[in-house]
Amino acid sequence: MESQQGQTTHAADKDPARKILAAIVAAIVVCGALIGYVLYSESGASKAQSSAAIVAGDLVTMNYIGWTPNGKVFDTSIFTVASNNAVYPKSLTFTLRDNSSYTPFNMTAGNYGSGGTIKGFALGVIGLREGDHVTIEVAPEDGYAIQESLTRWQDLVQEMPLIEVLSAQDFRDNFKTDPVPMAILPHYFWGWDIQVVELIAGMVTIKNLPTAGEIVHPFGNPDDATNPAGWPVEVVGYNLLDQALTIRHHLSASDVYNVKGTDIDGKTLIVTAYNADNGTFQVGKNDPSTGYNAEISGRLLLFEVTIIKVTPA
Repeated sequence: MESQQGQTTHAADKDPARKILAAIVAAIVVCGALIGYVLYSESGASKAQSSAAIVAGDLVTMNYIGWTPNGKVFDTSIFTVASNNAVYPKSLTFTLRDNSSYTPFNMTAGNYGSGGTIKGFALGVIGLREGDHVTIEVAPEDGYAIQESLTRWQDLVQEMPLIEVLSAQDFRDNFKTDPVPMAILPHYFWGWDIQVVELIAGMVTIKNLPTAGEIVHPFGNPDDATNPAGWPVEVVGYNLLDQALTIRHHLSASDVYNVKGTDIDGKTLIVTAYNADNGTFQVGKNDPSTGYNAEISGRLLLFEVTIIKVTPA
């Protein structure tokens, strides 16, 4: 058996037709590999050329998710993100827009200030390429500036006047009724009882009548399941000598950027700072007329971006 196998192999080695066929097959394999390498190289070169790094002036199309440092989405260009609160928890001031408004965002790289985006975002895309999915960190000084006129510190414990005087028209605007002496009504903002003391020459005098220990929620209802807001305010007691009453705001450090409310003028408030040593807290007020948002102003922000298209300047 071994002798016959050796003879067969020896005969095959001497067959010229088989040698030629083997050479042809080898040549085809080599040529195919070379062609594949050339095609791969040209494809790679083309891809690298079309995904040049973004430079200032380039028009950039992207999708993005804006995150606060405590992991809340405050804005996005993606509807599935905007509409999914379970996976993407939302910030205090996030508002779900119409579905059609969620489209890729266009911006000019490096263009910040008037007509552009915030500085940290405009500069943060420079150097990225089409297809990149990265998170851009925007420092507070390169984000949204704080407006001091819409920011205030106030004491956790404060005194308020026991007696207030306002015009009859202001009374009607606020209490939604005419002033009638001796009438007892809920305060239009604080919620506790007031009494109309007198109406003289178009001026109304009212007296605040809260009960010591009473808890009111002037800035919103924190127990509202659909829109929790505000914080408890306790009536501590009266100072009859100074004709004042003392109230205490029940807030803590954990409420910073986690509590919003509605101010006496109807605008949204955000608890933005807390100082236990001084017994004070800070609130920032949103201004819809200018687009100012106290929740994201003066804070570190994170933008998760996916670069879809880059049009060179």
